[in-house]
Amino acid sequence: MTYEQLKENVQQVLNTWQQQKPELEKTYAVNDRRKLELIQPAIEQLEWLIGQSEQLENPHTGKMHHALAPNNYEERIEFIKLQKSSHYALIQLTMLYDEMKKKAARLRVQQ
Repeated sequence: MTYEQLKENVQQVLNTWQQQKPELEKTYAVNDRRKLELIQPAIEQLEWLIGQSEQLENPHTGKMHHALAPNNYEERIEFIKLQKSSHYALIQLTMLYDEMKKKAARLRVQQ
């Protein structure tokens, strides 16, 4: 995937997230059962986008990670998947989107 394609995909996913987020927040606030159906596409689109970013090596640990992946991404996304009904899952998902957006902006400046 080219840098331009990734940039476009980031913008599309963030736009979709901004549309999804208010309804998700409402369903979690009133404990609506639809929240489980609504959070799944948001999880999947974040995973897809991060998976599309290039692999980089962490200079401190030597481990490979995706360029758009926030800190502790794997552990946090697993928590979200396991605790979808918890309001904390939505909080974590929101934080992951915010951090991914910052990483994308940082990458854009470095290009």
